[in-house]
Amino acid sequence: MKLLKQHKSAPMLLCGLGCLVLILLPFFSSQFTLTILIRFMYFGLLTISFSFLAGQLGLFSLMVPVSFALTAYAIAICDMRGWVGFPWSMLIGIVIALVFAGISGIMVNNTSGTSFLMLTLVLSQLVWSIILQWTDLTNGATGIVGVKFPEALKIFSDRPNFNQYYWALIMFLICAALVYFLSHSSYGLRLRGIRDSESRMKSLGYNTAFLKWSAFVWSSFFSCVSGILFVYYTGIIEPNQMNLTASNQALISSILGGAESLLFGSMLGTVINRMLELVLGGMVQRYATITGCLFLLIILVIPNGLTSVFKKLLDRLQRKEERK
Repeated sequence: MKLLKQHKSAPMLLCGLGCLVLILLPFFSSQFTLTILIRFMYFGLLTISFSFLAGQLGLFSLMVPVSFALTAYAIAICDMRGWVGFPWSMLIGIVIALVFAGISGIMVNNTSGTSFLMLTLVLSQLVWSIILQWTDLTNGATGIVGVKFPEALKIFSDRPNFNQYYWALIMFLICAALVYFLSHSSYGLRLRGIRDSESRMKSLGYNTAFLKWSAFVWSSFFSCVSGILFVYYTGIIEPNQMNLTASNQALISSILGGAESLLFGSMLGTVINRMLELVLGGMVQRYATITGCLFLLIILVIPNGLTSVFKKLLDRLQRKEERK
């Protein structure tokens, strides 16, 4: 503990060690393990998308799955109908999702708190209902099945899930680095200033409306990447991927891990939430009730998330070492 603390580059060394383990892991793990890790990565990005707004601006958006679904649907429609293939279908999906996010961001920019939450919920359900009812384009409740992983990306190995895993890892690490840079730069500092007091930031001359709008678009971008990984791995996209339950899963994972710890908290919450779904779903029929009760207990006992517990333990260890 003391050695890690004295070494200023210890966090970077730990991150590097973690990346090395993730790179080598496919050679020593089963296909089931790779499947679980890929799920953690694309659902983790969805949680990070939610936590970015919640942690930096204190805004809880229920529109997180919208960019996820719009990107995935655009890719699926372009590929299955033979309009355009990879990478143009992917770029079209990102552009459509971000344009919609930009327009929505303008609409919700002057709201906060409950108003922001409800308005994003309304917009999310509006898109969900359009996708559900536009059967000629989206196949309605059935969704679109049969999206293939791009042949151009099969460069790592012929073994099952290898290419999907490494591309998911690459995209996840790029997004994680981008999130870290944004949250630890002057841009992130301005966002947290708006969270604490928007009127004070306005009086200091900052364009708070543009900063909030740009954060909304950045959040949607991370959701877009999650949608890309999801549709290319599962080969399916359906309206259920963007309903209220999907929004709740991102909310639960974020609060479970701790929204203020943007990367670690989001991934910790995602891993725990998805593992509970996997384990309890195979054991009991009403696993959602058990998960809900556990979530309620954590909110009551640890309102700042599980990462706050680790932070308190580290602070105590630091005080003990300082006394010695």
